[in-house]
Amino acid sequence: MPVHSLASAFGNITTSQLVFGAISFAVVVFVKTWAGGRKCTWERDWKGKMILVVAPPTPTILTLMDTLLHLPSPPQILFLPPLTSPLPESLLTLLHTIRLSATSSNPAAQLHCEPLPSTPRGITEFMQKWNSAPVQMVGEGGRRIDSIILGKGWEVSPSSFIPKKEGEWGNEEFKFHFLTSLLPTLLRSPAERDIRIVQLISPTWSAALPSLMNITVEDTKSKSKIRKDDLVNSTGRRNLNSLLLFHHFQLILDTLEAAQRGKIKPVPNPEKPDERLKVRDGHVKSNVKAISVIMPWARDEVLKGSLVGSWLSQVSWILFYPLILLITPSPKSSVQSILFALSAPVRQGIIDETPKVADQGKEVVDQRRNGVAGGDVVRDCAVVDLPPVLSDPALAKALYDELEKEVEKGVKRSKEQKAE
Repeated sequence: MPVHSLASAFGNITTSQLVFGAISFAVVVFVKTWAGGRKCTWERDWKGKMILVVAPPTPTILTLMDTLLHLPSPPQILFLPPLTSPLPESLLTLLHTIRLSATSSNPAAQLHCEPLPSTPRGITEFMQKWNSAPVQMVGEGGRRIDSIILGKGWEVSPSSFIPKKEGEWGNEEFKFHFLTSLLPTLLRSPAERDIRIVQLISPTWSAALPSLMNITVEDTKSKSKIRKDDLVNSTGRRNLNSLLLFHHFQLILDTLEAAQRGKIKPVPNPEKPDERLKVRDGHVKSNVKAISVIMPWARDEVLKGSLVGSWLSQVSWILFYPLILLITPSPKSSVQSILFALSAPVRQGIIDETPKVADQGKEVVDQRRNGVAGGDVVRDCAVVDLPPVLSDPALAKALYDELEKEVEKGVKRSKEQKAE
């Protein structure tokens, strides 16, 4: 009998062993809770709103969509994986399961999927479909967009070193062309609509921070020959560029909003009195907010790609997997910062943590967890500050201009190939 077996196995346990077991269990629970990080406590009414999820079908992204669809007021989600048509049957089955699970409890939850290859032609075809809806169905402003999640590029993967196919773009070129193609739709949206563009940043960004120089890695088709330090630093370097580009992109959005409201005024140039500079009102902010989310060390997207390469590391990964499960956040915990960036209230003004006499004796509100604004960087469900070099406007503009030229070349080359 099972009861007799358990009694014989644990009948001779001493009190000290029981205490040790209880302490060990408490330590395991504490470590697991600590590794999971903070939870998002904000909720947003997503009923009737549209979220575009542009990301590969990783465990974190699938968990994010499942979590959003199971909210009390779920959104409509259009999932755009960077894959070619037709989509794999396994992915379609998985998405169908998520949709059935959500619609069974709330019929308002909707999940649709279309492939979006990382090529100029792929974006062009998508925009043609997106803009082809009749005005009577979608209104004068076009299809509604309330949020865009850019979830590609934060993973540590040896596949990023494989030479790209002809005409295929990198993640930065793809994001640039995709956002600029949707920019007219975003700018036509009503001013009261809260639109958030969220990009996911790899936790390896800090590894590349000591040097903003480009990291060169020898081209090789063999993934096992890539050194792991190069892999981590290269991923971090690309994500540093993403942080700089999003900082400049938010500046462009605010400038366009100020120009639309007529809040750009000419002022004398102190260096050249004969010239006038156009300066925008710094208090004018766009309703389109570009927010970066620094992701945790997810076991599948980051940690596995950083550690597993050779057969020996694969065996070690299997042996230590129980410990990895304990000290790394689950996909459900990894999506909490994304939910915070999507659902937290809009913060007005900058974060001012200077103690005030009027606030003495009152409950202090954590401004970093109380809201988000355009250009913010979120980590562990709170707004964080980055080193000043990542806010350098000259460096951000130089990267933006260089990327713009690369995208223009890619679009021109795609049109020439299509004409042939």
